[in-house]
Amino acid sequence: MKRKYVFAFMFFALISGSIFAQVGFNVDVLPSNVGGKLEFKRVFEQEVMYPEMELKDKIGGKVTFEFLVKKDSSIAEVKITQHQTPSLDAEAQRLFNLFQWVPAMKGGQFVTTYCNASFDFNPDKYAKICKERGFKRYEYLPTAKVDSTIKIYMYPDQSPMYPKGNYALQDFIKANLEYPRQAQLANIQGTVTLRFVVEPTGLVTNIGVAKSVGGGCDQEAIRILEMIKWYPGKVKDKWARVEMTMPFYFILNEDFKDNSTGEQK
Repeated sequence: MKRKYVFAFMFFALISGSIFAQVGFNVDVLPSNVGGKLEFKRVFEQEVMYPEMELKDKIGGKVTFEFLVKKDSSIAEVKITQHQTPSLDAEAQRLFNLFQWVPAMKGGQFVTTYCNASFDFNPDKYAKICKERGFKRYEYLPTAKVDSTIKIYMYPDQSPMYPKGNYALQDFIKANLEYPRQAQLANIQGTVTLRFVVEPTGLVTNIGVAKSVGGGCDQEAIRILEMIKWYPGKVKDKWARVEMTMPFYFILNEDFKDNSTGEQK
């Protein structure tokens, strides 16, 4: 039986930071990961753990996935269509599982599409990635086990938190947030709301803008959020993936407004 879905093909060269897309049939907006290509590249470089043997032997290459992005943002029918070594395939699968997806749009409606995504592993660039992010391997907190599923929880038993508390988070944001010049000149102010996932490591993935202000404020809020390391959330006494939202206030002629409130979706 002929499939009635719209097809779209997306190719990601993540180490090099480039992204290519080719539309197979007419859609108005291509499917993408939450946060788009810059977030895809950032998460890859933050999360990738190059297999030791392949790194030692300088083995790399593309691992390509074909999958279905449904109109409700879920994915299905995931399969690897271009393989490398079993270890590289496994790492690519682990990375792929981290991402959330936004479906394609046609005529103002979400539609189901097939996509291809490729992870391009380059052993020669891995050392630079590790140096820039500041670690080679994850360090989990020792007080609990890690939830082994890829499920993202909306209502955990214990919410992620800033290690030193909300007042310290407020001080951190106040010290680091820079009001965008473009927004100042255009008298733009308001609240940027970001939605993101706090991983069991306390690192953040899938940063997306839930409420936009413009004038560079969205990008500044994302920049600050990327700097924050969280104490992860717990489900059944295990570190777990938790989705959160957080507002960032951009108000002219005020010294500061409390930016420390983060909550689950």
